[in-house]
Amino acid sequence: MSKLSPARKLALDVLMEADRRGMYARDVLSSRASAKAIDQRDSAFAARLALGVAATQGILDELLDQFLDKPKKVAPRVRMALRISAFEMLYLHTPGRVAVSQGVELVRSGAKSAAGLANAVLHKVADNVEDFAAASDVDESERRLVRLSRLMGLPRWLCARIMASFDTPEGALSFAGNLAPAPLALHENAFATKPDPYISQLIAPVFPGCHAPVDAQVTVASGVFERAAAVASDLNAQLIATAATRPGSCLEIGAGRGTKTYVMMCQAKRAGYERQHTALDLHDRKCDLNLARLHKAGIRGVRTVSGDACELDEVLTSFDAMLGETVKFDTVFIDAPCSGTGTMRRHPEIPWRLTENDVTAELPKLQLTMLKEAATRVAAGGELIYATCSVFDEESTQLVDAFLASPEGAGFSVAPLSKAQILQLPEFDQAKKLVSVRQNDRGLFQSVPVNADSYDGHFCARLVHK
Repeated sequence: MSKLSPARKLALDVLMEADRRGMYARDVLSSRASAKAIDQRDSAFAARLALGVAATQGILDELLDQFLDKPKKVAPRVRMALRISAFEMLYLHTPGRVAVSQGVELVRSGAKSAAGLANAVLHKVADNVEDFAAASDVDESERRLVRLSRLMGLPRWLCARIMASFDTPEGALSFAGNLAPAPLALHENAFATKPDPYISQLIAPVFPGCHAPVDAQVTVASGVFERAAAVASDLNAQLIATAATRPGSCLEIGAGRGTKTYVMMCQAKRAGYERQHTALDLHDRKCDLNLARLHKAGIRGVRTVSGDACELDEVLTSFDAMLGETVKFDTVFIDAPCSGTGTMRRHPEIPWRLTENDVTAELPKLQLTMLKEAATRVAAGGELIYATCSVFDEESTQLVDAFLASPEGAGFSVAPLSKAQILQLPEFDQAKKLVSVRQNDRGLFQSVPVNADSYDGHFCARLVHK
């Protein structure tokens, strides 16, 4: 009997907690004190296992179910332990004897009576894993798609859609097959009254406020986020938030817990802009979390409001009443709900929670409704900024074109994101260059993570009210 590694036990606990609470595995990992109590290498391996299993769970079940007599009768914790072992064999190429032995001990740790089942099933997985990866068990007419689906760890429909969305098969494979952890970037608090000890020892920022990449474990352990001295924000997300920062009034729709609120307020201070910022989210709790972090960082002057962004007249009733007319904003920034396909490395559960109908119908319908509604609140000469973290045209270019063709969009035109006012300031020249290389000939911004060093996939359109 081999000794169970602490990394595998931690990975199992994390995955079970995420499943039970409906959370992302990454968020559970971040909150687990036990992850900090074990060796750093074990902690990193536990994260690799937990995030990898979350990303490929449907493929792992397909493999395991071939050798389970009654797949639906397997207890959740036993199945999750089997997934970990199968993931090691299929994606990490761990030797079968090691993966099987550890998998059996992992099952035994929670269900001694299932150890025999685990031993039998995992030995069969070890014997057949190469044939499964090669898709030799499916008809030749479907073999290529199935093989790619298993290689990428994605549902077949999503795999097919990704392959069709990229100019070359190599580009699609580089994107979808990128299971490495995403690099971490942070944004520094411009309102700090004294230097932060962690940030002070970092090299110069890539552009004002943006430090990237930074060591994830060291950064989290430093306490810089608890002090609100910085927020974790993907580099491409920071570029979009920076470009959306303008003088005057701003309505931020879909503010969530306020990461982009934080970035925009900091960039406005660096640029010397006078600004009135209203952050809108559907949920009261997220509004509260946003304000709490901003106040902890010493950032004042942000109003929050909760409500449905598809019903802005109702949400902004009190604002309109105070002014005596419909409130218009110099900038309306929409961080729209989307498929999240540009952030799958950070939230690997996304592929298995999405449906094809979400991408092709439900999300674009919601996004277009939000854009049309937001357009009614943009002042003359103002800007409507639309952003998602998707890599699909249905949620980006096609969506923008549908808006522009609508009555609500008739008064707007696309303007290059790189021409945003703040990016013309000398100190933001590097940010302007980074935006420029990520936008197409229409000035629409789209980033795609195609290797381990790439930041997330984000889309942004800058629409100017004529």
